[in-house]
Amino acid sequence: MVQKIQPAHINIHQSSDNGRCVLPIVPQTLSDPLSQYALQLLHMRPSESPVDDVLREMEKLAARDGIPIIGPLEGAMIQMLIQLYQTPPRRVLDIGTAIGYSAIWLARGLPPESQITSIEIDPERAEMAQHFISQAGYQDRVRVLVGDVFELLPKIENQFDVILQDVIKHIYFGADSQLSLKLLDLCVEYLVAGGVLLGDNVFCMGEVLHEPSEQVPEQVIGIQAYNDRVASHPQLQSIAIPIRDGLWVSRKRANH
Repeated sequence: MVQKIQPAHINIHQSSDNGRCVLPIVPQTLSDPLSQYALQLLHMRPSESPVDDVLREMEKLAARDGIPIIGPLEGAMIQMLIQLYQTPPRRVLDIGTAIGYSAIWLARGLPPESQITSIEIDPERAEMAQHFISQAGYQDRVRVLVGDVFELLPKIENQFDVILQDVIKHIYFGADSQLSLKLLDLCVEYLVAGGVLLGDNVFCMGEVLHEPSEQVPEQVIGIQAYNDRVASHPQLQSIAIPIRDGLWVSRKRANH
């Protein structure tokens, strides 16, 4: 018998000034005992200075000011994934810089000659990101671009070996659920054959379990559509990893 899983009971109908729904921020680490145990194990590994000090400072700031970041477990997962490459990725794209937390985890998993392009729509957060990236010692590896990804990415000529997409839960995507699919198409286009596409917020705090007939925000509809497209995409081989709010790990097939 198949058990029907109920979506999380959270307030998804908070509205911004423009009427779009503001989705709740996902905790940096889930509170269940196994997630907390995994975090405890992560904290046992030898600390690296200054990067770990900077990350802890960013985690405190994000918790205090309600800034969404992927958190230490998912950050360490992303670092490990890119370190598994036999030949380290040279060009990495980070979509949704926020305060630079993900970019730092990416940078610490890459050699000095690799370059990360990070895109952030909010100028104030981009400035904060540049500050933290510099504090962590990665200012020569990370370039932060300020603007709309749909406008900036087509101006970049090179493809990327790894792309981290961490924006489709953003209020920007509340304007039209189809924007998430448009972004996916753009990511696949700019990903090299054999490259890896990472996507955060697969589960949207359980809201993806709502039925199509239910009234949900455009971002949730967009994430549901994004998930369906990634899972069935002919150019991608994908798995959704149930860590924190869910992480897509997709590889672009070499024959496409």
